[in-house]
Amino acid sequence: MSWFTAGVDPLTRTEADVLGLVDRGLSNREIAATLSISVGTVKCHLHRVYEKLQVRNRMQATHKARQHGNLLSSVVHSSAQARERNFG
Repeated sequence: MSWFTAGVDPLTRTEADVLGLVDRGLSNREIAATLSISVGTVKCHLHRVYEKLQVRNRMQATHKARQHGNLLSSVVHSSAQARERNFG
């Protein structure tokens, strides 16, 4: 199901990228470094994501995105990256 058909304003590409990195467990600082943007810009993108998804925090945002089928690929990458980060 896409954001548009779910009655939710569609996320921009950057908002979706930020949300995917949040889902992978990255901090705002790590997201900023990954996307070559400032931490303040990451916070702005997250604020817009929260508004569009009508949630209050990172956990709710990723949960709602998964419910709508928009984080499936990042879930696969997330578990692989978590293992890599934890076990080197």
